[in-house]
Amino acid sequence: MEIDMHPLNLHKANLELMLRILNLSQDFRHRGLEAACRYHEDVIAKTRAEVGRVSQQCEPETSFSLPTDIFMQLAGASMSGVLAMGAPLVAAQTAYAQGLQKAIQEWQAAVVQRALPGS
Repeated sequence: MEIDMHPLNLHKANLELMLRILNLSQDFRHRGLEAACRYHEDVIAKTRAEVGRVSQQCEPETSFSLPTDIFMQLAGASMSGVLAMGAPLVAAQTAYAQGLQKAIQEWQAAVVQRALPGS
């Protein structure tokens, strides 16, 4: 099958596809940024709480042995936060891939429709 299409129709279809891809990409970046912000806010809150707890419980002579313990606790909390942040990012990436697939399918249909005689 030979497709005879006016160049402006093809250009318009390509521009529409590009716009859809850019919108999908922007949405994906926003979702990723929101997940990262929630993660960092959680880590900051946990760190502040730990600093407050240590400040109330520690005596100056025992404070030299605490940094390793505190670091390990915060590192564990940080890793659990990273794992929790992964789920929204995977969901955002899945939505992006599905949207991209749909956009390409619709672009293909539009190109074929515009290439048909009488369209």
